[in-house]
Formats: sequence, structure tokens, C-alpha cells
Amino acid sequence: MSETGFYSAVTAAAIGGAISLLALAINALINGRRDRIARQRQEFSKAFSACVAYEEFPYIVRRRRNDVPQSERIRISSDLSMIQRELAYYSAWLATESRDVSKAYETLVAKLREIAGIKIREAWLTPPIDSDSDMNMPDLGLSALEPLKEAYLLEVNHHLSAIPRPVRRLFKSRG
Repeated sequence: MSETGFYSAVTAAAIGGAISLLALAINALINGRRDRIARQRQEFSKAFSACVAYEEFPYIVRRRRNDVPQSERIRISSDLSMIQRELAYYSAWLATESRDVSKAYETLVAKLREIAGIKIREAWLTPPIDSDSDMNMPDLGLSALEPLKEAYLLEVNHHLSAIPRPVRRLFKSRG
């Protein structure tokens, strides 16, 4: 093999190796992003689920069993305490993941505690139900939380989008 042929083969091998390394790096970046998005999607949904669980407590307290009041108080307060811990955990976690998602979540949680928290306190002041007809409850005003839930989910959607927020804003302002 001539010297020129040798250098051509080495050059071709080096270029092929560089292209392979570049392909591996791109693949690792894409898979890393995909894994991060999947993990975040799951955690964002758990954070939302904690809000929905807290929202259910006015109904849970109102529908508590009347035959075992002490064990019901313990059960419900333990469950509520667990949900409060989840809300605090996700508030902290979201603050490390996304400022915009965190801000939407904090707004939702604050209003949730304000509205549902009052309804939970009121439910503890009412006697436990003792008939099936008492299962139906009036509107508690929790529908006021819907716009805040939608705002949180919209921020999650923006955060998980493949198109960066500044690019989306640019096209939105022109379109």
C-alpha cells in the first residue's frame, strides 16, 4: 500500500470514528432529554394528583363514619397530613425544576388551601352523615379552582414542549 493510500485509509477511519462519536453523543442527548421529560411528566402529574386529593377532603370529612368518630378523626387527619406533606414536597421540587411551573403550582396550592381548607374546617363542624341521602352535597365552590388547575397544566405543557418558550412566544407574537 502506498503512503497516500495509507493516509487516505487513516483519514477515512478517523472521519468515520468522529461521525460515530457525534452520532453517539446526539443519541445520548436525545435519550437523556426523553428520559428527563418522562420523569418530569410523571412527577408533574403526581403534584397535580396531590392537589386533587386535598380537594376531596371536604367531602371525605363530611362523609366520615359516625359509628367510630375517634378512629375516623385519626384516619382522616393522618391522610390529610400525608397530602399536606406531598403538597410541600412538590412545591419544593417544582421550585428546582421550573420557575414558571412552580409559580402556577404555588398559586393553585394557595387558593386550594384557602377554598378547600375552609370547607374542610366547616365539614368538621357538621355532624357525620348517617344516611345515604346525606351523601349528596351542595356545591362547595371548588369550581373556582378550575382556572388555576388549567394554568398549572398549561405551564407543565409549555415546560415539556420540545419548542423552547422564547421561540413559541416569537411565533405567537407574529401569528
